[in-house]
Amino acid sequence: MSDGSFKEYHLSDGVTYGPVKSRRLGSSLGVNILPFGVKVCSFNCNYCQCGWTTDTVDPAALAKYRFPGAREVGDALRKTLQELRAKGESLDCITLAGNGEPTLHPEFLDVVKEILSARDEVLPGVRVDILSNAAHLDRPAVVEGLNLLDARYMKLDAGSEEQFLNMNSPVTDVGIWDVVKQLPKLKDFTVQAMFTHGRRDNTDSKSVIDWIHTVKRVKPKAVQIYSVDRFPADQKITQVDRGLLDEIAQALTEQTGIPAEVFG
Repeated sequence: MSDGSFKEYHLSDGVTYGPVKSRRLGSSLGVNILPFGVKVCSFNCNYCQCGWTTDTVDPAALAKYRFPGAREVGDALRKTLQELRAKGESLDCITLAGNGEPTLHPEFLDVVKEILSARDEVLPGVRVDILSNAAHLDRPAVVEGLNLLDARYMKLDAGSEEQFLNMNSPVTDVGIWDVVKQLPKLKDFTVQAMFTHGRRDNTDSKSVIDWIHTVKRVKPKAVQIYSVDRFPADQKITQVDRGLLDEIAQALTEQTGIPAEVFG
């Protein structure tokens, strides 16, 4: 879909960005704890608004980049929050997302603690969330950091290994059943599921059935269903209409009892 209806997205060149008006999160201040101006991610999702992943995430690859330190992240967030407070601007949440997969930060747990400290100091009570692909839950410090946050939104777009590879194309050695096995380590979490048409399509009956079975297996507290809204990495995928997204959500809830919300 390239008719101009998609919104543009620019990689962050600093720690904080926004606030942005999010379809799912409200007024959200973004926090980027990844290298500035480049995408660093363990997935290569066809729909990613950050574009294609251009490298692996093995230690040698990650060593080429400079990650902002925990104190640097905390100080930058504190400064931004103070500026927002001075202007009387309100926030619904602070969201770790940024230029790829935030749990790849080598000091993820320390970064989370600094972020929470800055929040508590300047704007206590504002929710701190994360958007994550759930690929690194084999690391105890990642799980500990995730469980300190107020909300965890974990990606799950597929219910089979074949569709997982098609939609998410990991650049590290992780499969869908690794993700499924590790998710129970988290406290209550929400699944975020992207559905697309075109060259990469996960809306056919088998894919939806497989996905519902897998969501039931991981037992999230809720599911958020949506389709592409910003320019995707693969320009040959297209948006799924709201009616079909509603049908998928209804089928999920009817078969599992898990509440699902659609964002069109």
